[in-house]
Amino acid sequence: MTIYALSTGSGISGLAVIRVSGKNTVQVIKSLIGSKLPIPRVATLKKFNKNGGKELIDEGVIIWFPAPNSYTGEDLAEFHVHGSRAVINAMHLAISKVKNCRLAEPGEFTKRAFQNGRINLLKAESISDLISAETEIQRKQALKIMSGKSSEKFNCWRKELLKILSHVEAKI
Repeated sequence: MTIYALSTGSGISGLAVIRVSGKNTVQVIKSLIGSKLPIPRVATLKKFNKNGGKELIDEGVIIWFPAPNSYTGEDLAEFHVHGSRAVINAMHLAISKVKNCRLAEPGEFTKRAFQNGRINLLKAESISDLISAETEIQRKQALKIMSGKSSEKFNCWRKELLKILSHVEAKI
């Protein structure tokens, strides 16, 4: 199943990013831009039309990340459009018309990244912590975990505990 969602905050803004991930991402891209795929990992200015038609939704930037070199490990595209509710709704409606596409659950892109081995559980949890961070201390702690420094410490502790456990078992 291919998923899509608004990745930026809701509400009126100059920019909105709609992310799409899954097997049908190529079909979504082609249905919206009506031409060949853009160059991978290059921001490309395109017109987004309703399902390959002539009715313009918006003009914006698309970035295409083919699998496995994407955040989720699947084909992934980001559509950078103007942040009005009307544009976002039109984009969502156009994407929903592509077969096997559905709106993503909260955190589902990160869940897929974890399931596809792109990130570990600590990093997945730290991404959630960073998104919901309200203080400078929370932000710094989440970044520390994301960088892997905490993983190194935890692995060191695990190694020491296993060593102690083996000594205890040997004594028994």
